[in-house]
Amino acid sequence: MPTRPLPHDSYANAVMAALNAEGLLSADSWTAYDCDNGETMMMEIVIALDPDRARAAGYDHGVTLLWNHTRRGWEYGPAQHGRQLRYVADLITGTPVAEPTDIVRAAQILLDPDDNLAALPIAGTSRPPGQTITPLLQAVLDEGGVEEGLARDLSAYT
Repeated sequence: MPTRPLPHDSYANAVMAALNAEGLLSADSWTAYDCDNGETMMMEIVIALDPDRARAAGYDHGVTLLWNHTRRGWEYGPAQHGRQLRYVADLITGTPVAEPTDIVRAAQILLDPDDNLAALPIAGTSRPPGQTITPLLQAVLDEGGVEEGLARDLSAYT
């Protein structure tokens, strides 16, 4: 994790803690808030799942969970040699800020060696929005980088 706090760190930390509690998280996971193409600031979470469990499920080079606010939700991608993703597919639908328990459930499906990918994507649930918006998210909202609803959804994780 970066040393400076990012607007979505509380949410990322909740997701990573839930995955870690189930032994699904790899240390090779991170968050960012940066320009995606030189124009749009993007909040991003990249989570590598446990490499041993990924290999046991048939992902020889691992599998990665991806979230960014411009795509409006969670996706996953199996890695190929060199860490590039072979493809990206929806992991969770229905809410851009899915509950960490939903992400754990989807990760467990991904890592099931019996290959239950037909069960993905799963429908996600979300917490009630935050009554107040965190200062970091308020700054992003003021800059026009995020909608108020998403800022409130992320603010539920403080």
